[in-house]
Amino acid sequence: MAQLREIRKRIRSIENTQKVTHAMELVAAAKMRKAQLSALSGRPYSLSLEGIIAEVKTKSGKIRHTLLAEKHSPNQIIILITSDRGLAGGLNINLFREILSSDLKNSQYITVGKKATNFAVKTGAEILASFSSEEKSPLDLARTLSKMAQDAFKKSQVSKVSLLYPHFQSTIKQTPTWIQLLPIELPIVDQLEKPTSLPGYQPDTLIFEPSADGILESILPHHILTQIYQVLLEAKASEHSARMVAMKNATDAASDLVEDLTLTYNQARQEAITKELLDIITAQRAFE
Repeated sequence: MAQLREIRKRIRSIENTQKVTHAMELVAAAKMRKAQLSALSGRPYSLSLEGIIAEVKTKSGKIRHTLLAEKHSPNQIIILITSDRGLAGGLNINLFREILSSDLKNSQYITVGKKATNFAVKTGAEILASFSSEEKSPLDLARTLSKMAQDAFKKSQVSKVSLLYPHFQSTIKQTPTWIQLLPIELPIVDQLEKPTSLPGYQPDTLIFEPSADGILESILPHHILTQIYQVLLEAKASEHSARMVAMKNATDAASDLVEDLTLTYNQARQEAITKELLDIITAQRAFE
């Protein structure tokens, strides 16, 4: 009987856990749809901006800009973007493995997400700033990160600014991805998407106002801001997707475990009943 009570206790405990994981799965699924929509809707603008920069590059000749120049500082900044909370499968672990497998010397961190901050502290890395992923809106946080990165680069405090984040590919796949923010690597686009269907469109007749160099002066800082903002959207979509999948797997695993324990309980109960019947029959025959 003690064994039966222990099994019943384990079944109730797992069923309660299953209810929690299922509720978290539903919450993550609702947030996931919104986050995925934001990430996917922001991609065309980011790609169009790169196309514009490539188009201006072809018209401006030799480009000189402080955000394009190489610096000679031995230091570099890594902006690491993770989630604040766990229960997201291997989302954060994959990012940490990517860093540990890379040869990163003289690295300073700007962390976004409590998991990133904890990782940097445990590895003894220098942290310039840390933010919660929900501390600010994505756009405000992108403005702050963009200003910090550009100020450090312009002052030649660092020679490189990189960003590591979980890139959203699908609901079940989020890939650790590096982006070099500074110095800016101008895109090389041989065939840009152009509105060729418009009557009278001629690529060679484009007129820039102000000059191509003047446009780059304004658009390159905006390009950095756009990259960071899009990355924050991608990271949020990856987080909710990974958490939804993790909680679904946990719910399914709990359901399977309850079935196994229920079968074990029924077998133990049947064994106990059979033993009691044998005891009754044996006692009855003893009195005959």
